[in-house]
Amino acid sequence: MREIIQHELKKVINQLLHLKRPDNEVHLKELSDEGTALGYFPRDFGMDEWDWPQGIGLYGLNKLTNQEGFDGYRDFFVKWTKEQMERGLPLKNVNTTAPLLTLMDLPEVEALAQEWMQWVINECPRTKENGIQHVTSGNTSKYELNLHDQEIWIDTLFMVVLFTAKMGKTYDNPVWMNEAAYQFELHIQRIFNPDNSLFFHGYDFNHGNNFSEAHWCRGNSWFTLAAPELFEIMQDSIPAQTRDLILRTYKAQVDKLVELQHENGLWHTLLDDRDSYTEVSGSAAITAGILKGIRLGLLDSGYLAPCRKAIAAVLKNISEDGTVSNVSAGTPICARKEDYKNIVFAPTAYGQALVIVLLAEALYHAEL
Repeated sequence: MREIIQHELKKVINQLLHLKRPDNEVHLKELSDEGTALGYFPRDFGMDEWDWPQGIGLYGLNKLTNQEGFDGYRDFFVKWTKEQMERGLPLKNVNTTAPLLTLMDLPEVEALAQEWMQWVINECPRTKENGIQHVTSGNTSKYELNLHDQEIWIDTLFMVVLFTAKMGKTYDNPVWMNEAAYQFELHIQRIFNPDNSLFFHGYDFNHGNNFSEAHWCRGNSWFTLAAPELFEIMQDSIPAQTRDLILRTYKAQVDKLVELQHENGLWHTLLDDRDSYTEVSGSAAITAGILKGIRLGLLDSGYLAPCRKAIAAVLKNISEDGTVSNVSAGTPICARKEDYKNIVFAPTAYGQALVIVLLAEALYHAEL
């Protein structure tokens, strides 16, 4: 199995670094005229932009550091950063912070990471209860913003809060570490549904609700992956009460996810709606998060069985040229649950990257 995983990983990495725009892009653009709920966002394809899909791509490549059989990607990170800065960086927002989770380790990026960190703490829009408002780039321009007034999304934990935690730990800054811990607490309190142990996509402080109350797969996967990542980053610097809350939530969510896993090994894009399609990127991130939990001792080895099933399913969705198929395109919070079923499939940077994250994590587990 290890040899198969290594082989497939190299294919997926190569395709991430050379990802082409979709063959049916003209059709996708036509569909997008009917509304962004269909999921067409030009920034999602390839590594040419500075936004969250590329941030996930860098994160995935970074997971292969020191893995036998894989070259380091430091030179690529430096070159990519230099090219992006020459082109002009986007406006600061939640999603454009994501690349810095990886790049902050580079001495060449230290000043930029500090600048972005000051924005997170002092300037980014806040909701009631001091939540980090899920501000994103405009749909068509990196020099415009979608403010999403008074909205928090589960995505934020991965896109900006992990960076905040890592900066806090790296620079021994308790204010930053406490900010990361608080955001996890708030997002759990407002977005987690204790009745079924799943996360909604977000929370709207203006209307005091969870939008359409959709339990979206990739949204849930951001928490499944971010929780063990936070534990690894902050170690014993998480307040005990916060750690207990996150761990309880993580374990409850994982148990529910195992229960909802489809027979084909993947998860439905609406986790609790078996009429919705099964989706690869969220399934890959969920599996990576469970495997990491096992490796860190947060979960026992009994959770390996659903992971084996999921890995086999993900491998079936890697084409000969390394393209990861059955990945849902960019997904804003949808007005209706049914809208999540209409998000189109497209080859994306984050789809490639989340499969890289999964397979890189799998290499740590000889028992697979």
